[in-house]
Amino acid sequence: MQYLTKEQLLDLHTYAVTRYGGLLGIASQDRLQTVLNAPRQKMFGVELYPDLCSKAAALMYLLVKSRPFVDGNEVTALMAFLRFLDINDAMLRFNISAGELVWLVRALSHSDLDKEGLDQWLRDSLVFASDSSEHPPAAGREGL
Repeated sequence: MQYLTKEQLLDLHTYAVTRYGGLLGIASQDRLQTVLNAPRQKMFGVELYPDLCSKAAALMYLLVKSRPFVDGNEVTALMAFLRFLDINDAMLRFNISAGELVWLVRALSHSDLDKEGLDQWLRDSLVFASDSSEHPPAAGREGL
């Protein structure tokens, strides 16, 4: 299992704020460390988040709810979520729309969706890169 580093998360935050607007900065180093450590968390030697879906859900949920950055927490959360899936050879089904992702982040932000709901949504929406049957070939790569 691959995990995001603090540097990678800060790079995503910088990109999000530069691209979409807002203020750069960390509101709380403690909350940032909590977010980064959550997917690896163990209790009594047992992982609290034992698989990719539960780890990705914990990461995104805590980024949205704990708001470790001064601004851009939701955009950073979505980018970190997608990057975390990518570095672990997983992705969302190709028919997941941008509108659905916006709904997902807003639902978390407004407490209309909890971490368990996010986990279930991800289980229903996730495919692994090795399962190419869910994804059409990339543009310009047909027949390669």
